[in-house]
Amino acid sequence: MSIDHPWEKEALSTEGRPAEQARAWWLLLLPAAYLLHLAEEWWGGEGFAQWTARTVGSPVSTTRFLVLNGIVWPLFSLLTVTAILRAKWVWFIATFATVVLINAGLHALGTLVTSTYSPGLLTSLFLYLPLGLAAISYSKRVATPRSFSLAVLLGLLIHAVVAVIAFT
Repeated sequence: MSIDHPWEKEALSTEGRPAEQARAWWLLLLPAAYLLHLAEEWWGGEGFAQWTARTVGSPVSTTRFLVLNGIVWPLFSLLTVTAILRAKWVWFIATFATVVLINAGLHALGTLVTSTYSPGLLTSLFLYLPLGLAAISYSKRVATPRSFSLAVLLGLLIHAVVAVIAFT
């Protein structure tokens, strides 16, 4: 094991790239799942904006939904590719995985508490949970413990900030 950068701890392959990271293209499933999740939130049931207005009493405006996700999805996609190509960015995978796992938990909780379908629930359960858990496991293996912990905290913070922006 060689620590070439404080953000990584992978063994290097024969090409000089981290061996674990050389197989990391599967991580592009995270932004793909995010895009499918957005489609389900938009078109699923009554739509997430209407569902939150009805069940929570605090609607997510369609403009905020579109603008926020129109910025975040391309940004997270770009950062995922960057994390695959550059080992020092591998911490971002833990951040992205944390965001999707929290989101999955909130969709499940919303469905349980309201006894109604929370638009986004299906992609949360069938895409976010398995991919998020796999990405967390991956990033825990390849990132240093400190960078992994900070990345998870950043994911918590990002989800909180997005919720404040969406609901205010």
